[in-house]
Amino acid sequence: MTRTQAKSYETLLVPSDSYRFIRTTAYPLQVTIQMSSSYDYLFKIVVLGEGAVGKTAIVTRFSHGFFRTDYKTTIGSQFAVKNVDIARDPTNITVKLQIWDVAGQSRFQILRPMYYRGSSGGLLVFDVTRRRTFIVLEEWLDELHKAINKKIPLVLVANKTDLPDRVVEPSEGRDFADRHGMPYIESSAKTGEGIVDIFQELAEVLVTQRERGNNY
Repeated sequence: MTRTQAKSYETLLVPSDSYRFIRTTAYPLQVTIQMSSSYDYLFKIVVLGEGAVGKTAIVTRFSHGFFRTDYKTTIGSQFAVKNVDIARDPTNITVKLQIWDVAGQSRFQILRPMYYRGSSGGLLVFDVTRRRTFIVLEEWLDELHKAINKKIPLVLVANKTDLPDRVVEPSEGRDFADRHGMPYIESSAKTGEGIVDIFQELAEVLVTQRERGNNY
C-alpha cells in the first residue's frame, strides 16, 4: 500500500497547529490541527448529538489530551485532525481522522447538513445525566441520513459517566446500539475514560469496511 506523503488536506487548509477561526461561507469554523503528513487512510468523521452533551470536550480531550470546564457553545462546527494507529500484520496502519464537532443547538440545525456531507463515519453522543439527550438520538440519525442519503458506521457514546446523577442506564444504551448495529462505549471527557477507545473503535470499523471494498 502506498502511503500518502507530503502535503495533506489540513496543511493546505491552514498552516498552523493552534486554534484559529476562519470562515466558510458566512459561518465561523474553529480549526485544530495536529500536523502529520504520512498516513494510510483518511476519513472525515462527524460528532453529533444535543448541545452540552460534551462533544467538544471529547474532541479536545482526544486531540489535545486535556479537559476544560469553560467550553463555549460551538457555532457551526469545530474541526480537528489527529492520527490513530490500527494494528495489522505485519505492521500498523496509520489512520488520519478529520473530526467535525457539529453544533447541537436547534438554532444551528439549518447549518449542520453541510458539515455532514462527505462523512465516512461518526460519533452519536448523549449525556447519561440528561434523558432527553438519549430520547432524541433517533432524530439525530434521521437528520444525518437525510443529509447524506446513506448509512455510515457510527459509535454510540454515553458521555459524562463520572457524574453521580446518572439517569440513562448502560443497558438502555446497549439496547439502542444493538438495534442500530453500532458499537457502544461509555466515556468521561473529564477523566479521559473511554476517549481513546471511541476513536480507535471507529477507525478500526472504517478501515475494515474499506478493506472489504465499502467506500464510506
